[in-house]
Amino acid sequence: MDPNRRALLAAAALAPLARAGAARSRGPAPVPRISLAEWSFHRALRSGALAHLDFAAHAKKEYGLEGVEYVNQFFADKGADFAYLSEMKKRASDAGVQSLLIMVDGEGSLGAADLAERRTAIENHFRWIAAAAYLGGHSVRVNAAGSGTREEHAKQAAESLHRLAVVADRYGLNVIVENHGGLSSDGAWLAGVMKLADHPRVGTLPDFGNFSLGEGKSYDRYLGTQELIPFAKALSAKSYDFDDQGNETTIDYFKMAKIATAAGYPGWVGVEYEGDRLSEADGVRKTIDLVRRAWSQAGEAK
Repeated sequence: MDPNRRALLAAAALAPLARAGAARSRGPAPVPRISLAEWSFHRALRSGALAHLDFAAHAKKEYGLEGVEYVNQFFADKGADFAYLSEMKKRASDAGVQSLLIMVDGEGSLGAADLAERRTAIENHFRWIAAAAYLGGHSVRVNAAGSGTREEHAKQAAESLHRLAVVADRYGLNVIVENHGGLSSDGAWLAGVMKLADHPRVGTLPDFGNFSLGEGKSYDRYLGTQELIPFAKALSAKSYDFDDQGNETTIDYFKMAKIATAAGYPGWVGVEYEGDRLSEADGVRKTIDLVRRAWSQAGEAK
């Protein structure tokens, strides 16, 4: 047989396998990397039953997780204390755990109407950007609270996010916004803020549970997640309670997993149990199990 014809036949035979391999490589893993959000243990941390410095090792020892998401409330006075941060970094490293991000609260309104107030809020976040970078993280999670009309609030928040992102970029860090009540829980509004901020380091942290608009109103959580997932650099699998089958009673995790996988979200999924019927430990375990089941099913359905 002519050598050229033989080569063409071989290439044709291998083409379907190559296409299948390419399709697999483009899609997200059926089961994501799971991290542990520190807020899951806010009661234990506040009571002293769990020490903040032990959190990373706790995530690995008790749940086999290799990523953690810190909350600045639990080391609020240590954001610029590099001796303390060094100990955090060492303990996480010794446990084989990645310190992925710091969730920053209580540092002012990035969407405030008053320019001086906004500048103060921006500057208050600088130490957390430096801290997250020192710990080896990829992001700081901030809030987009503010005031003014819908359009004014969006413009003000976007300007602050852009300024923070310029600083964060020097550290190789992202600035991400969680839907965290009020206008930030309006998926269309927050997606618009992302576009206005117009910086590759600005993104979202969609939270499955935080879609309260206030005054008893809620935003559709599935629509909101669809609107925010294109900008996502982290994802929060919030849970409150579970039925006898181990499914969350208010959130369809299987639907959320389909939304995330369809969008090609490639990052970590942070479990955050916020219920009070189960112990924090049991709530975390059930959330981890549910994330794995939901993503596995979403992967099979692709």
